[in-house]
Amino acid sequence: MFDFLRKGATSFLAKIFLAVIIIVFVFWGVGIFTSGRKDIIAKVNGAPITLKEFQEYYNFQLFKLKQTFGDLTSEDIKKLNLKQQVLSDLIRIKLLEKEAENLGINITPEEINYAIAQIPFFQENGVFSPQKYQFILRRLGISSNFFKFLVKADLIYQRLKLIVTAPIIVSDDEVKDYINYNKQKLILWEGWLPLNYCESKISYTEKDLENYYLAHRDVYKEPEKVKLYYFFIPYKDKEKVKISEEEIKKFYLENLNRFKQPFRVKLRSIFIQGTDEEAFKKAEKIRSKLKSISDFNKYDSKKGQWFEETALPQNIRNLIKQAKKGKIIGPLKVSSGYLILGVEEVQPERVLTLKEVKKEIVNFLKNEKIRNQAKEKADRIYTEVIKENGLKFWAKKHKIKLKETAWLTQKELTEKVQDYKLAKEILKGNKGEYFAPIETSKGILIVEIADKKPARVLPFKEVKEKVKKDYLYFKGKEFCENKAEKFLSRIKNKEKLKKEDILKAGFKFKEIKVKRYELSKYFNFDIVLALTKVGKPKLLEKLFWDQEGLKIFYVKKIEPFNGTISKQELLQVSSILLRNKREKWFNKWYQLLREQAKIKIYPIFENI
Repeated sequence: MFDFLRKGATSFLAKIFLAVIIIVFVFWGVGIFTSGRKDIIAKVNGAPITLKEFQEYYNFQLFKLKQTFGDLTSEDIKKLNLKQQVLSDLIRIKLLEKEAENLGINITPEEINYAIAQIPFFQENGVFSPQKYQFILRRLGISSNFFKFLVKADLIYQRLKLIVTAPIIVSDDEVKDYINYNKQKLILWEGWLPLNYCESKISYTEKDLENYYLAHRDVYKEPEKVKLYYFFIPYKDKEKVKISEEEIKKFYLENLNRFKQPFRVKLRSIFIQGTDEEAFKKAEKIRSKLKSISDFNKYDSKKGQWFEETALPQNIRNLIKQAKKGKIIGPLKVSSGYLILGVEEVQPERVLTLKEVKKEIVNFLKNEKIRNQAKEKADRIYTEVIKENGLKFWAKKHKIKLKETAWLTQKELTEKVQDYKLAKEILKGNKGEYFAPIETSKGILIVEIADKKPARVLPFKEVKEKVKKDYLYFKGKEFCENKAEKFLSRIKNKEKLKKEDILKAGFKFKEIKVKRYELSKYFNFDIVLALTKVGKPKLLEKLFWDQEGLKIFYVKKIEPFNGTISKQELLQVSSILLRNKREKWFNKWYQLLREQAKIKIYPIFENI
């Protein structure tokens, strides 16, 4: 029960979307809004959504889509209904922000900064690097304020969800029914047609391949490519960099806010379910037997867990901040029962000492010096490159051998320079054109265009083998599906299917005995979903593709589970069901919140 109080800075969605967007900085730019006006495009219960908020969130969502689907045309973006989806997301953020305020949930700037500092992508050697943080945001085209807006919105969502869904529980009967159902054994007959078998049945002429090529010419394009000369200045020799005690102390004193640690408390908890008189009496009885924190062990209480003050509901926070180590508080009435808390440790708000953060400061200052030294060197060289009118001429004069890239597409170039806009600019340049120093995460690049290749549609002769492979794949799938559909149509009214029916139709055959919860070990998601829903022996009328080929399934028998269920299993399944149930309930709760909200959308939105 007490888990709903904990989730804080380290469990937010920012980690998830960063894992996606930082892999490579690609596909940014088409269809991006650039207007700087401060118009209001909508109001949610009086709270404004500005055009600037919309622009930044739209650009960010577009970036993520392009990471998934590649470059998108204006028509693609329109079909995805991105504009409406972005507005819907911002409305959700505004509504949840107001509800959090009503419930006393306050996300402080310190908590947001702490949350950002916990994101591994912004760390070096396990320590937050402000320089790396700014570098990544700059490369993504995201402002620091906008990123903090995203993090705050997600912290609110997580905190609100935990508190609002706390009353939701699952009964023992629900858990047992779920386990019994998922431990049923399915006796399956699987028939499948390997794709290579179906492809072998396809006959074709040269003309067929040419016609397929003409109908799919866009697939056989070679993108524009560029080859570069480059000189690389790495960030290195960190160990040789010396940082004085005076520099360390100066940085510490000038950045005290960075080293603030909020109030923290380590709590033990006992939860008594139920809000009636009997539950209250039970809670009081347990409380009377608690003489010290160690007595919590008698009631299967979890080990003590650390909480920052902002992770606690306001009413509990006020009590905790006044309590001393060893204090037992409660029973406190919460939405679905009574809570007894034990204060195991208390850490008041404080500024970490110089000794505690010295290693972090030294690491940061060393990185700063290394980067600054590299920048100075790069600027010096670039000045000389300008005088010589080219990187190649500069290298020849100084007898330096430049490195040369292979032919690079825009995506490959973006990965190298870590900047989509710059990659696009380079591709627009001419042979011999050179560019200002390019800062990357590992060093600084100075590049010159060595050669270029324009985009072109590859001729049929050059891609004939690929066209043949694609044609056979397309026609082979079509052959398999037609054959399977005819078979299903022929036998769907048959009272009892026989193994021979499947074999005679040309399918390979396999009998599989598997418990429902083990289905994912054998099959892909679509097959698992279909088989999970089957409640009685039957022939599935849907066709399924996986890596082995096209498959059909006949559920021959379902054997009930008659074994025993362990206590540990009950607890594990209960946790899963509770999480899923709370997720569904929260979504319904939000939908009601949305329906009751006063939302006004201004005409400017339609003109964006």
